[in-house]
Amino acid sequence: MEQKSLFWAERAERGIYWTVGIVLILTAAIYLVFTVWEGFSLYMAGHFASATIKLFDRSLLTLMIAQIVYTTLNFLKVGVLQVEPVLVVGIIAVVRRILVLTAVVSGTAKEMGASMSFRESMIELGLLSLTVLVLAVSVYLVRKNTVIETSQEKTPADISKT
Repeated sequence: MEQKSLFWAERAERGIYWTVGIVLILTAAIYLVFTVWEGFSLYMAGHFASATIKLFDRSLLTLMIAQIVYTTLNFLKVGVLQVEPVLVVGIIAVVRRILVLTAVVSGTAKEMGASMSFRESMIELGLLSLTVLVLAVSVYLVRKNTVIETSQEKTPADISKT
């Protein structure tokens, strides 16, 4: 009985992942179309700075969604959640915030809500930069650990051939 329950629980989990993956793919595609449409409209209206900032911001959000879809599909294939794609999503999110904050601070995107003081913005930029550094080091360590694990799986005969 317990085996049958586990079987159905695993099927339900996979179904949830597939559903979330499909919803994310549709969301990313629709969001990308609207992003291009709005950016094109802003460029045609002569709002170049605003259009560029919105295109960067929304394109990076779409890239984050795509990376989450990749992580979800990879989990469905392998059955193990990989850490590196999640860290990459974090890096993209922080870089996205840095770009938007920089645009707001520079005054080119006043309509995006530039209510922060310059000092608060600089503190946030410093913390975001530190976050990118920590996430980048984490990606490096994960990759290094993966290489070490892969090399340890080889037999001594395999290593002597290389």
